[in-house]
Amino acid sequence: MASDISTAPSTAHILVVDDDPVICQQLERLLTHDGYSVTVATLAEQALQLLENEDTDLVVTDIRLPGIDGVELTRRIVERWADVPVIVMTGYADIGNAVEVLKIGAGDYIVKPFSAAAIQESTRVVLEKTGCFPQIRQLRRQLKDSHMFGRMLSRSREMHEVFEIIRTVAPTDATVVVEGETGTGKEVVARTIHQQSPRKDGPFVVINCGGLPETLLESELFGHERGAFTGADQSRPGTIELAHGGTLFLDEVENMSLSMQAKLLLVLHDQRVQRLGSSRWTRVDMRVIAASNVPLKELVTQGKMRSDFFYRIHVIRIRLLPLRQRPDDIPILIQDFLSHHPDADKKKITGISPDALNRLMRYHWPGNIRELHNVLEKAVILTKSRILNAGDLDVDLLNLTAQPEAGNKNISTELPLHKWVQEKEKEYLIQKLKTSRGRIDLTAKNCGVDARTIHRKMKYYGIEKKVFIPSASNVGFRPPVKPDRDR
Repeated sequence: MASDISTAPSTAHILVVDDDPVICQQLERLLTHDGYSVTVATLAEQALQLLENEDTDLVVTDIRLPGIDGVELTRRIVERWADVPVIVMTGYADIGNAVEVLKIGAGDYIVKPFSAAAIQESTRVVLEKTGCFPQIRQLRRQLKDSHMFGRMLSRSREMHEVFEIIRTVAPTDATVVVEGETGTGKEVVARTIHQQSPRKDGPFVVINCGGLPETLLESELFGHERGAFTGADQSRPGTIELAHGGTLFLDEVENMSLSMQAKLLLVLHDQRVQRLGSSRWTRVDMRVIAASNVPLKELVTQGKMRSDFFYRIHVIRIRLLPLRQRPDDIPILIQDFLSHHPDADKKKITGISPDALNRLMRYHWPGNIRELHNVLEKAVILTKSRILNAGDLDVDLLNLTAQPEAGNKNISTELPLHKWVQEKEKEYLIQKLKTSRGRIDLTAKNCGVDARTIHRKMKYYGIEKKVFIPSASNVGFRPPVKPDRDR
């Protein structure tokens, strides 16, 4: 999968800019003979227009041009199209300007008169240095094509089916459940449904059902009147009321207690809510979208979810694939991240090297898209180049998690896929906890997720933190030896 992006194109497109038609003709003939596609322009203004409308892999420009000169043209190309290299042609009298354009960001300069071999060698070397940029431009075009829907990007057939479900369900008020692993983009899906719906001008209210204790969750959902409980100094509407006219997004709904499910079920049935400490009912008009890290049917089977609550919210089900099952999406996700990250823009980072991309394509991504963004952000901050290289990535993290974990061979391949994935995730989490000696914050950082997710998964898999904390007996601790008073 990585090969289709790391392989350079057979034909590069070169733009030649010179006000001398003879030089343009000679360069066009020479470079075309070498297998390149060539376009010529006699003015910098014309060249800028061509760059705007055509995919260009290299610009070869004279430094002396009427109107905008070659120095200014180079500056504009570097600022606007940093992934398009520039070779400047200059006379002996303009070598000082040639040094200036190198400082601006030109790839090379050659002095007139030059031989055919000189321009051929310069062209070859500059294109080799920027071999991944044509693929980056191809990916950038793909972001504007059918791979993009709302804020979501994907090439996979399964995700395109998700796009179709969203298009179909968004205009309705049907309740939707989005299921998928941590970091797969469940909230992005929910926001896209809201933005594609007639409620798009209404509020989109988010509440995390797993991040709050039950008493606080109840207050957050239903609101309260002044004096309803200790600390309730003033009346406050809950998220249900705040979602009136819009969408209520219940994130991590799998963590909601059975008693809370019963209370919320009444609201969903009657479309009205009563604040804590109040006897007055308030009618609400809202759409509900829920998200879960585990299939809700499993929770019903385990007795962790009421069947009536399940049938109330499980009207339309959207299942998101983990990133490891859609590796072809990684290149466009990377380019989209770099296109929108302020530090990448500030440092003019234009893409990623083939080697670095290959590593990311082979990685398992237990934290999914959120973890990918975590790795990319760290690389953007640390890199000193205009492209991300393998050395900029968190190599220890990638190597560790890409290796087979001890005990994996004991996991039965006869298990259903979701059970097999859970076993793999459990072993991965245990290994990470061992490495960080039970430190939840460090484990979360290494996994590319938040600490709350680690706590939740440890609880789900029955993993205890104390097992991984070194004790005196297993770290070589020895009590201090009392001095011998006879000595």
